[in-house]
Amino acid sequence: MRCGVVDMGSNSIRLSVYDCREAGDGSPAEIVPVIQKKVMAGLAGYVKKGRMTGRGIERACGALAELSGILRSFQPDRTGIFATASLRNVSNQDEVVNEIRRATGILPEIISGQEEARLDFLGATRFYPMERGLLADIGGGSTELVWFVKNGPKEMISVPVGSLGLHTRWVEGIIPAAKEREKMRREARQTLDAIDWAVEPRDCALVCGIGGTMRMALQLSQELLGHDRNDRTFTLDEVEKLWKIAASDDPAVSKAAYRTLPERLFSMVPGLLLILEIGRRFGSEKFYVSQTGVREGYLIDRFLK
Repeated sequence: MRCGVVDMGSNSIRLSVYDCREAGDGSPAEIVPVIQKKVMAGLAGYVKKGRMTGRGIERACGALAELSGILRSFQPDRTGIFATASLRNVSNQDEVVNEIRRATGILPEIISGQEEARLDFLGATRFYPMERGLLADIGGGSTELVWFVKNGPKEMISVPVGSLGLHTRWVEGIIPAAKEREKMRREARQTLDAIDWAVEPRDCALVCGIGGTMRMALQLSQELLGHDRNDRTFTLDEVEKLWKIAASDDPAVSKAAYRTLPERLFSMVPGLLLILEIGRRFGSEKFYVSQTGVREGYLIDRFLK
């Protein structure tokens, strides 16, 4: 069975196509990625006073039209298109969804923050079993956290703070100034401190990271810190070093980071900041970057049951 999944995130809209084969002996189905495509739509940057602008709706429709055309060429047996914080957090949600349906014929499923956290956990731990830890999915408009042990999640939460949203709310230009960085830090810290979980330091020493922000940190550590390219982990200390490079007021220093990932121009500094604050809040020392997440969780949950 061939399945296609489109994830409408606040920063990027991503298409994944998979071939799913039943194992036949009672074990889980085999899931083989066929293709992955993304469009950096930056939808969180088009939210003004809680509403998505007309330009943002156009960006969403254009990206969906492009990706759905690619998807059709692979002739999937099952297709799922869903939106996360990109649409669930806007006050004119009905207007946006109706315009998307009128322009593209697509009616995206809007999943709640709690459901996104559950699917994150399902998709990531299906391919990388962990005894205990914290799962963190930092998106453009929200962050999903799951505190889990071997027998499953103990706590799950979605908070409305993400990398692109922080930039949109607090930064006037492109590169955040010192005062703007402090405002972003204050919001992130207050949001995370309000999470009332009785977490012991050893519980969340290891974080399973999901999404573009975590992949960005991994790539920066490889490019700027000489990290082993076969190692999908980085430490909190390394994130601190990356933060000092990307957030430097000296353009000669910060340009090394932006030259590496120019498409992360608006979300790099707030994204690294969120990783730092999550690590400090939960006593996390090491981060493993998962290659799977919410799209694979959606595939398993909706199509493979």
